[in-house]
Amino acid sequence: MGRFTKLGIPDAQFFAAFVGVDEIVCGAPLIVGLLTRLTSIPLLIDILVAIATTKIPLLSKAGFWASMHEAGTDFCMQLGLIFLLIVGCGSLSFEERLSR
Repeated sequence: MGRFTKLGIPDAQFFAAFVGVDEIVCGAPLIVGLLTRLTSIPLLIDILVAIATTKIPLLSKAGFWASMHEAGTDFCMQLGLIFLLIVGCGSLSFEERLSR
């Protein structure tokens, strides 16, 4: 909650809990391959807000290379979620096994 307050996010207590629940509720099914496309949407929104609130301001303060160094993991997660949103789950997922 302290980080959300420091970033200036309104109602930080609510949104900190909301993001935590979102990451658990959507992340767990995504790991096992259930509702892959559906659960990737809230996580994609979550990571886009994280990039906008933490990495974009860093770009103006520390410069391009420092910002890209800090944002590498965030951009990888974003691209992975976009991939899962477009392609869906793989052949070893629970979603694929249930559809057979």
